[in-house]
Amino acid sequence: MQQQAIASARSTTIDIDAIIAVLRSGTQTQYNARELHSTNATIELNVTSLFGQDFDFQSIANTNGELSLYYPRRILVPIIDKWSNVTTPKLQPSTDLRDYFVRSRIARCRSRFVVPVILVDGKYICRSSTVASWGEVYSRSGVDRLLDTGTRTTNPTIVDIPMSASGIANDLDGPPVIAIEGAAAASNLEVPQQQNIFDKLRGADIDLLKILDVGSIVNLMVEKRKTMFGVNVTSSENSDKENRYRDFQLLILPYPGCEHFRDFSIQRYKGELMFYDWSLPLNDSSFHVPDHVSSLVTTDWSFWKSWNSIDLTKNYFQLILRYLETNDHGLLVHCISGWDRTPLFISLLRLSLWADGWIHQSLTVEEILYLTLAYDWYLFGHCLPERLLRGEEILYFSFMILPYLTSNEFVYKRSQNPSKSQSNITTSQSESIYSISALTRVNESNSSSPVDINDDATINFNRNVDEISFGQRSDTNPNDTNKTTDSTWKTVREEKLLAVSHLFELCYRTVIPNRPPPVSSNINLLPQGLSAFNPRPIGREIARSINNFIGQWRTQPRSS
Repeated sequence: MQQQAIASARSTTIDIDAIIAVLRSGTQTQYNARELHSTNATIELNVTSLFGQDFDFQSIANTNGELSLYYPRRILVPIIDKWSNVTTPKLQPSTDLRDYFVRSRIARCRSRFVVPVILVDGKYICRSSTVASWGEVYSRSGVDRLLDTGTRTTNPTIVDIPMSASGIANDLDGPPVIAIEGAAAASNLEVPQQQNIFDKLRGADIDLLKILDVGSIVNLMVEKRKTMFGVNVTSSENSDKENRYRDFQLLILPYPGCEHFRDFSIQRYKGELMFYDWSLPLNDSSFHVPDHVSSLVTTDWSFWKSWNSIDLTKNYFQLILRYLETNDHGLLVHCISGWDRTPLFISLLRLSLWADGWIHQSLTVEEILYLTLAYDWYLFGHCLPERLLRGEEILYFSFMILPYLTSNEFVYKRSQNPSKSQSNITTSQSESIYSISALTRVNESNSSSPVDINDDATINFNRNVDEISFGQRSDTNPNDTNKTTDSTWKTVREEKLLAVSHLFELCYRTVIPNRPPPVSSNINLLPQGLSAFNPRPIGREIARSINNFIGQWRTQPRSS
C-alpha cells in the first residue's frame, strides 16, 4: 500500500560520526532488506527524514525484501519538490506504483526493477538493473513460487509450463526453445506460451517506464548480454529481438565494470593513468547515441576507447546532463546489476544537481553526503565488503572525481518547456544552510586526492537568491549570462563539490586507512578486523568459479 509522507521540520542531525557509521556498516555487510537491526533502522529513518525536508514522496513498502532483496525497506519516490511553485504531484494519488513494481520485477536482473530516485525540473531520473533473459526469468520465478509469502498479492503467475534442462536451447535472448514431440521438435519451433511470458514481463517493464514518463535509457554495459554457465541470464534493451523498447531513446555508453577500479589504488589514485582494455572478448557493446545527442558535447566521440577513466566519466556525465536538460522526459540509468556503475552516475547526478541548487536545497554538505552514501549506495545494495576484498574502489573513485566536475560545463540548465518544470525556486530565506567545518583530520589519512581545501576551513553558502543567483537560471538564456554570474555560479558549485569530496575523503580514510600501492594482483582493502571476512556466500563463489571456467573453456582454440 502506498502512503504519502510529508516531513517539514528538520528532525535529523547528521554529523561526521553519522557518515562514518554508514561507511563502517557498509564495510561489514551488504544491505539486505530482510535483516532488520538497529543500525539499518537508524540509517533508514535518517534517509527518510533527509528526503522529506525538500520533497513530498510516496513510501513504497519492501519490508522483507518481497519486491527486491537488495532494495531499501522503504523505497522513497519523490512526487513534489517543496521549493517549486508546482503543487501537482508528479504521480497521481490513484497510481498504484507498487503494483507496477510487482508486475515488472522479474523482467530485470536480480529483480532490480525501475525506481525513480531523483526528481529534477519535473523529470524523473531512475535506476535499475538491465533486463533479464530467459535464464534468470525461469530460475527466479521458480524461487518466487517457493518463497512467496503472499505479500506480492498482485504478482502474476509467470511459469506454468514444465521443462527439463535437456530440452532448453540457448537462444541468445528471449524465451527458451522447448524440445517437443514430433514435427515441432524437428523444426525447433518456438513455443507460443514462452513468447507470451516475455511479452507480459517486458510489457510490464515498459508500462512502468511510461507511467514514470521515462523517454530515454542510458545503458552502461560493456557487453550486450551477460552469460553464466553458457546461458544468457541478462540481456539489454537494444538486444531485444522483438524491438519492444522501440519507443525509447537508447543511449549506449559502455563504461568499465567494478573490476576496472582495481587499478585506482595500483595507479596511486590517479585516474588519469587508468585505461580500460576494450580489446577483451567480452566487450561487444559499442558507444552508440544519435548524432543530435552526441553533438551536445564538444568532443570527438570516435576516440572514446582511448580516453582515460577521468575523461570517459566526464564526457559521459556531461552527455547525460545535456540530454536531460534538452528533453521533456525523464531517463533511466542502468548497468548489469545496478549496484556499482549505476550508483556512481546516480550519486554524481544527485550531488551535481544539489550543488547547482536544483534539488535537496535545504541539505548541508554533511547531510547530502550522508543521503547519497546511505540511499544511492548502501540501501540499494552496493556490496562494499566484496569490492574492498577485491580492491575495487569504485565508491572511492566516484567521490574523488568530483573536483573534475566543478566547471560550468557540468551545470544543469533549465528545461525549455516551463510547463514541465518543477524547479521554479521561490524563497526569500537567507539562513546559512550549506556548512562544513572541522576538516583538519583529513591530513591524517595520508590522502593522495587532488582536493585542496585549507585546514580548519569553514564553507558557508546562503540561500538568498540575490547572493547566489539561484533564480537567474529560470529566465536567463545561458548564452547571454554575463561573466560575473558565471564566475559566482562556478565558485558556489566548486566550493560545494570540493567540500563533499573533502569530507568523504576524511570519513572514508577514517574507516579504510590508506595503504601502500599493492605489489601483486591480490588487493585486499578491507579494514584489519574484517580482513578474513568473505562477503560472498559460498554458493555464489562456486557459481563464479564455474562460470569463469566455462568462459575460459569456450575461448580456448579447438583442434580440428
